[in-house]
Amino acid sequence: MAVAQTNQEPPKDLQTLLPPLPQCWWASADLQQELYHHLAAYVPRIFLGRGEGNSREEQKEELACQLLLLAPLEWLLLGEDPASGLALLQENNCPSALCGHVFKVGEPTYSCRECAADPTCVLCMQCFLESAHRQHRYRMTTSGGGGFCDCGDTEAWKNAPWCQKHARVDGHTEEVRKVFFIILKYAVDLLTWEQEDQLPAGLEERADTYFCVVFNDEVHTYEQVIYTLQKAVSCSHKEALSFATAVDREGRKSVRFGDFQFCEQAKSVIVVNSASLIQRNKSRQSKPLRVQVMHSSVVAHQCFALKTLKWLGQIIKYSDGLRRILCQVGLQQGPEGENSSLVDRLMLNDSRMWKGARNIYHQLLMNSVLMDLKFKKIFAIQFAKNYRSLQTDFLEDDHERVVSVTSLSVQLFTVPTVGRMLMVEENLMTTIIRTFVDHLRHRDVHGRFQFDRYTAQQAFKFGRVQSLIGDLKYVLISAPSEWSDSLRVKFLEGFDAVLDLLTCMQGMDPVVRQVGQHIEMEPEWEAAFTLQMKLTHIISMIQDWCSTDERVLIQAYRKCLSALTQCHGGLLDGEPPVSLSMAGHCVETFRYQVSQDKVSIHLPVCRLLAGLHVLLSRTEVASRFPDPHLLIELPLRCLVLCAQVHAGMWRRNGFSLINQIYYYHNVKCRMEMFDKDIIMLQAGASMMDPNHFLMMVLSRFELFHIFKFCSVPTRSVSVSAPQDFVQQNTLIEEMLHLIIMVIGERYVAGVGQVEPLEEVRREIIHQLSIRPMAHSELVKALPENGNKETGLERVIDSVALFKSPGVTGRGLYELRPESFKHFNLYFHHYSRADHSFAVSDLSRDPAVALPPPLPPPLCPLFGSLVNLLQCDVLLAVESAVLQWAMEPGGGGWTESMLQRVSHVTVLCSGPGEAPTSSGSILALLETLQNAPHLEVHKDMITWILKVKRTSSLMREKEKAERKRKAEMARLRREKIMAQMSEMQKNFINENKEMFQQSGEEMGVFPSLELTCASQVCVGPRRVGGSERRQQVICILCQEEQEVTGVGQAMVLAAFVQRSTVLSRNRHCSLLTPTLSVATSCTPAAGRARSLCSSRYFEAVQLKEQRRQQRLRGHNSYDVENGEFLCPLCECLSNTVIPLLPHTPLPDHRYKTSQQVESLNSAPRKQSPFSISICEMIITFSMSVYKVGLKTNPNEQDHRVPVLSWSTCAYTIQSIERLLMDEDKPLFGSLPCRQDDCLSALTRFSSACWASVPLRTVHAHLSRLLTVLLPDPPVENAPCILHVDMFHLLVYAVLSYNSLHSTEPSGPSVDSSHVHLLHLITVAHMVQILLTSVTGETAAATEELECKSSSSHSTKSVVLPDVSSGWQLLHRLKVGLLPFLRAAALFFHYLNSSVPPTDLMGECSSAGVSSGRCSAATSVCPPTCETRCLCRYRWCHHPALKHTLQGGGDFIRFPRESNRLIDLPEDYSVLINQASSFTCPRSGGDKSRAPTLCLVCGAMLCSQSYCCQVEFFPSMNCHLTVVEGFEGSSSPSPVWGIPWQTDPSRLY
Repeated sequence: MAVAQTNQEPPKDLQTLLPPLPQCWWASADLQQELYHHLAAYVPRIFLGRGEGNSREEQKEELACQLLLLAPLEWLLLGEDPASGLALLQENNCPSALCGHVFKVGEPTYSCRECAADPTCVLCMQCFLESAHRQHRYRMTTSGGGGFCDCGDTEAWKNAPWCQKHARVDGHTEEVRKVFFIILKYAVDLLTWEQEDQLPAGLEERADTYFCVVFNDEVHTYEQVIYTLQKAVSCSHKEALSFATAVDREGRKSVRFGDFQFCEQAKSVIVVNSASLIQRNKSRQSKPLRVQVMHSSVVAHQCFALKTLKWLGQIIKYSDGLRRILCQVGLQQGPEGENSSLVDRLMLNDSRMWKGARNIYHQLLMNSVLMDLKFKKIFAIQFAKNYRSLQTDFLEDDHERVVSVTSLSVQLFTVPTVGRMLMVEENLMTTIIRTFVDHLRHRDVHGRFQFDRYTAQQAFKFGRVQSLIGDLKYVLISAPSEWSDSLRVKFLEGFDAVLDLLTCMQGMDPVVRQVGQHIEMEPEWEAAFTLQMKLTHIISMIQDWCSTDERVLIQAYRKCLSALTQCHGGLLDGEPPVSLSMAGHCVETFRYQVSQDKVSIHLPVCRLLAGLHVLLSRTEVASRFPDPHLLIELPLRCLVLCAQVHAGMWRRNGFSLINQIYYYHNVKCRMEMFDKDIIMLQAGASMMDPNHFLMMVLSRFELFHIFKFCSVPTRSVSVSAPQDFVQQNTLIEEMLHLIIMVIGERYVAGVGQVEPLEEVRREIIHQLSIRPMAHSELVKALPENGNKETGLERVIDSVALFKSPGVTGRGLYELRPESFKHFNLYFHHYSRADHSFAVSDLSRDPAVALPPPLPPPLCPLFGSLVNLLQCDVLLAVESAVLQWAMEPGGGGWTESMLQRVSHVTVLCSGPGEAPTSSGSILALLETLQNAPHLEVHKDMITWILKVKRTSSLMREKEKAERKRKAEMARLRREKIMAQMSEMQKNFINENKEMFQQSGEEMGVFPSLELTCASQVCVGPRRVGGSERRQQVICILCQEEQEVTGVGQAMVLAAFVQRSTVLSRNRHCSLLTPTLSVATSCTPAAGRARSLCSSRYFEAVQLKEQRRQQRLRGHNSYDVENGEFLCPLCECLSNTVIPLLPHTPLPDHRYKTSQQVESLNSAPRKQSPFSISICEMIITFSMSVYKVGLKTNPNEQDHRVPVLSWSTCAYTIQSIERLLMDEDKPLFGSLPCRQDDCLSALTRFSSACWASVPLRTVHAHLSRLLTVLLPDPPVENAPCILHVDMFHLLVYAVLSYNSLHSTEPSGPSVDSSHVHLLHLITVAHMVQILLTSVTGETAAATEELECKSSSSHSTKSVVLPDVSSGWQLLHRLKVGLLPFLRAAALFFHYLNSSVPPTDLMGECSSAGVSSGRCSAATSVCPPTCETRCLCRYRWCHHPALKHTLQGGGDFIRFPRESNRLIDLPEDYSVLINQASSFTCPRSGGDKSRAPTLCLVCGAMLCSQSYCCQVEFFPSMNCHLTVVEGFEGSSSPSPVWGIPWQTDPSRLY
């Protein structure tokens, strides 16, 4: 909004510069001269030091510009105080019905899939939320910038064109028109000014100062510009970075200010350095940076010209009348004649302006001219008249299309009335196509496009010229419902231009089969297919236009057939006809072999004719053309080429041909390539004798000589050329498949009597027959129309069932059982892999699965296709294959041949199809039915015979046979059950003593139900822990092995990483309750032998090394860092955990004194594990060590066991917290993958002593005990508030286990475990009591009272009072619960105990809390010794008082879970917030890549050159979320702080 007034007083140095009153200007004879004189006096003085918007006194400059320049213009325009005048205009304004909101980059846009005229019709978020389209099916996307909201445009919407805010919508004086003209002319003159040291007439004011201005291009990189500016202007890297950012954002930037020689010197250095850098880097263009030395007054006036354009855009928002006056002024032609209006001058000089100027005047056009249909049509006419020159300038320019005036085509051509008006009046369709063809100048001698090895610059221009195809798509995106004669004439002229374009593509990139040696250089093929994919929707839209008018369709068909005839003109020159005879029929053709002559896969003219032929199925026009041989020739060649490639005959032609065949069948191209070739063959077959058609097919497949003599019963393999024989078999299979497709593919409206949605339904059925698919997979597998619609939503519910997301995290569609009957084994869109998957996934009876479904009836134009099924040539081919199949070892046939012949035979059985096959075919099938080598095909052959003869006797025999087999199966089951029962009785009789003993042991427990009261997992009375045998199958070699301590190790794939998911303070050490940084373990599903796992990883490494560098894509794993994907579940892994057996703990015969003495004992026996297991223990230990400490492995480091124990404890705590937050039971809810991980990790941690000396473990245990038993006091012992008790419990238990791990009959361990649990639980309770302070007692903790003891002279800390004992007990229960849950998980996996049932069911948190804390009270009796220890040792630590008084960080229990911020329910709200974010370091520019921190909710800018260096390092929380910035000079830190490697910080 324009600022009319300001309460600030102008600076004293500006008060003397106040202009004369605007009333004086009106009194002058020449208003323009007075204004120019005023601008000439003040603009250079205000913008002199600014250069290009980077003044040292920016606020002063903005204030001066408003007071001295813009405010007088507002007075002049309104004739009164601008504040009141603008308010009055806004009050009396009748707003336009169009919204006109201009989208920013990244702003959300909405398009209604039901009501939008085309996908380019979009709404802004505000209009969408207030419109009826919110309840419809809609598509949300993000804008690339430059468009505006179409709310209120009646041509953009089929229904509800207005939102609730915009309803249905004069005059201003001639003085306003005059002011607008002067201001707009001033801006246009300055922005299109080409002289660097002079100004237009009336603005001259000389000065001797200049600017060296650098302009933006899309060739040089940031680094090159920064380096060049540092050399040229001797600035720092920071200043050069600021310059480069401004150049990229605004389009130009002044980098030096001074006299002419001073600036010219900098210019020469920039030009030389930038040119040398481009040549060194071999970029697509070798031009240097564009640099100009411009007079300071010229730069100043250009800066103010941009401000005036912004000001005009703000002023016209107050009044729709002002907007219309501005449109009239801008579009009015001058005295010079055509293209003399101010808007025309801006448009024609667009490529000469810098980026910032383009953006500003484009936005002004969208806010003014494009907001009114009347002025939009005037502007569109001028745009269409100058279309060729505008596109030429754009192609010569290097800026992106979004900042080019040509990008406004989407705002003009997509309006149906405007687009058709331009087509009729300006012949727009022809203009676009001619312009496109003219810029593709590379042709061969036959006039076809030739894309041979484009240079980098040519490839760049080819990419830019493709935008013209987008403009043609905009024109054709909406087919007319009513035609006028002039529209027919102009459309057919444009159709002629399209045919010229397609003629240039017909037969391009021909290939010849390489026979002698492999092709030396891969030919260029991508450009041709890129052009084909761009034109796919254009061709479909042209067919849609033709389908709406019969006259246009007939004329277009004739023109296309004439073009195809011309393309065939040179095919028959000099070629004598060849006569073919077979089965009593003769046909003449010409000699041609795909394997020897040139063949092309690009046949757009032929395929366009196929599409038009289908549209003519309701008329008889196509039947008047008698010669169909030319229709089928080229498509047949292309299909034979694909068959020969599949047969391996073109291997020496390299990957380029394979890629072309792939895209020929790909969903992006097949609709206008492969599918249209099949349709053209169907059209030709329906017009000619079926025997002649099949003879032509055999000839082009080069199989005619094989089937010519059908009396030969056998076909033996040639010894001299067995490979050729195999290739012939493949060609026969492909030929039979082609016949199946020509006869059976009828799901195209016009070929078969079907609806368009039936084709989509059939496609979905066959895609889901491969495997269940997600919605996104189905969308990608279906072809899109011009409006990007697939029709999936309309039919998916009728053929599929949606399964809710499971472990994979995504929902899948599964085919309904009743839809299996529509499955066709030879679906024409299946690749070989798809066919294999579909057949393997079918769980139905083969006799029902293989026969094809009943095809729909054919349309009259294609009705004669059924004659193929009864023709003599096809029967001869079938007879030959069936005769070959009688020889079991002849090699002249394949099972696939027999399946295809059976499929063709079944096609004859449908109603309305050809008569029954001849008696010879049925006789051969009867003979093959009992052939022993065809047992696999017996069901299919039997089914065919049953359908053909419909014999009731055969059905009765089959029924009796099934009944007999069922009776035999029942008798067999009864016999087996009797044998099993007898064996059980014998076993019980032979082992009576064992069953009696088992009964006595079970009698000890009155109930089999395990509850918290009866089930103990730690201590002498624990239940379970008996040795259990575990059988594991290796996923790589599929061999089963028992997990034991000897033999080869079994391993589990896992991923070890540094984690801060539980962190409350990342600047603390390892064992603190804040859990700053630790290693966690994430499991995979794969379990394998260690040797197999090593070989697998070596194979992955070798495969990665062998891949060429240019073919290496982005992988989700880093092989150099030891990462790989689990071969079973493909989870990311970087190590393996050894699977160790459960070893029962020793008995309980020794006293505690003996256990303490063992701390200083010498090492005893060697490790009980095999060498393989020990190696895997060391491997996993080193993986944890390397990841945790970020250092190289060192087996001698004393921290190795500590890191292993820490990983175990941290992983258990993370999983316990996850179960707690998700309100899941402690046991029974974990996936098997996590259950196996915790079991393997806990057992490994109890056995990791095998990788380190025992004295190291003893030293760790001694130091750990000093934390719990600080008597006598140890120097540097940690305070009780500085220790995480669960980590301490895990460390103490596992280190204590290692003392007796090699002596099965050693001291008791269970009793030690329960003592350690008692002691550490009491310590944790003290932590909770010390930190559980309410607001009322917070003041009491600041002054801790000290009391004397009768037996000690020391002083202890007294706990502050609480309001009630119930409150204290509640805090104790809640704080202790996570510790007890984690301890239960730990001892469960350590001792292999069976969990109680109440921990495996659905229990409320309150019940679990009550039960656990009651158990804790019984486990930890408050003895006198415990109270004394708590009072005189733990609470007397010197650091305790300092910590509680605020001198240090401590954690209150239970810990709060770290959570991400809450996101809005509507995703578009977040997108809209991101689009409005302004980069804090880019001068108010909208951020191109905003990033949201999910930890604190801050919106950041992730641009690599504006925010990465100075903004991010000061915010630790952002680093945990935002990682891997594009263009970052250093890897992004993920964890916030480095690992604490000081050994003294570990405790």
